[in-house]
Amino acid sequence: MTQTRARHTIDKLLAALPELGDTLRGSLLRRRTFHPSAISCATCSSGKGHSQWVLNVNYPAGKTRQLSVHPQQVARVRQQLRNLDRVRKTLERVCEINQRRLRAERKQLREQEHD
Repeated sequence: MTQTRARHTIDKLLAALPELGDTLRGSLLRRRTFHPSAISCATCSSGKGHSQWVLNVNYPAGKTRQLSVHPQQVARVRQQLRNLDRVRKTLERVCEINQRRLRAERKQLREQEHD
């Protein structure tokens, strides 16, 4: 791959990225919560519990943050999680192309040294 073609490929990959401001990190989990037994709730008494969506985000040192997500926000959160995955995959591809470019450049510089 020539340097120009590699640059063109990278530019195309970067242009296809989603809006970086529309990304989110973490995992979307569906939970069931139950009221304490002191509170009379037919749903909890039946064993079904209350459905709840939670965004779980892990941080260094084993810290975790959990944010409740309203059911109307679930679709947007899923899209933002997918966007981050696309960004990561695209950056990985760009890095691979840049590694190939470095190898090619190194080879070219070595050949020039031996001329």
